[in-house]
Amino acid sequence: MKKKLALLLTMCLVGTFILSSGCTQPVSLPPTATPTPTLPPVSTAPVGQSTLIIAIKDAPKTTDIGTINHLRMNISEVSVHLASGNQTAIDTDEEMIAIESDDTSIAGWTVVVNQSQMVDLIQLANVSQVLGQKTIDPGKYTQIRLKIDSGTITVNNSEYSLTIPSKVLKLNREFVLEPNETLNLTLDFNVEKSIVKTGSDQYKLKPVIAVISG
Repeated sequence: MKKKLALLLTMCLVGTFILSSGCTQPVSLPPTATPTPTLPPVSTAPVGQSTLIIAIKDAPKTTDIGTINHLRMNISEVSVHLASGNQTAIDTDEEMIAIESDDTSIAGWTVVVNQSQMVDLIQLANVSQVLGQKTIDPGKYTQIRLKIDSGTITVNNSEYSLTIPSKVLKLNREFVLEPNETLNLTLDFNVEKSIVKTGSDQYKLKPVIAVISG
């Protein structure tokens, strides 16, 4: 009888433990919330309108002979001529055709630039490049002389020799240099008007230049 009572008590204890374990469920805790970073406001266009982005570049020159990618010239000298007597010339910023010349005299001429420099006119479309400077006598000057030793032209990405007939070019352009004045003269080449195609893959330089004072 005692054994039966002990067995019954043991079974009751086991059942109570099982029921207690079955009723206990694990508690799931919510994960720790990660703070959302604050982003700068995104600029959007009003409804019905668009955003316009503008970029700028200097395009190669396009002429009836094709696209000129480069026009390189080796300039070895730039001189100016002091007027003698009542000598006059045109005082204008308008373009003019440079005169081909074989003049290499020194009388009345002052050399301002006396160093060979290679320039690419296409790269100077929106900027100017200083060739040189010199302190000279004030007065009225009536001519500018350029010596161009050689040149090449690149058309549609193919390079060719550039014919320069006399290699000496003169501009009958008057300017006055006042005492104690600094004067800038810019030789503004018009590339599109300065190249003549003389044959198949043959090009000649016939400069059209505006001389700008400033």
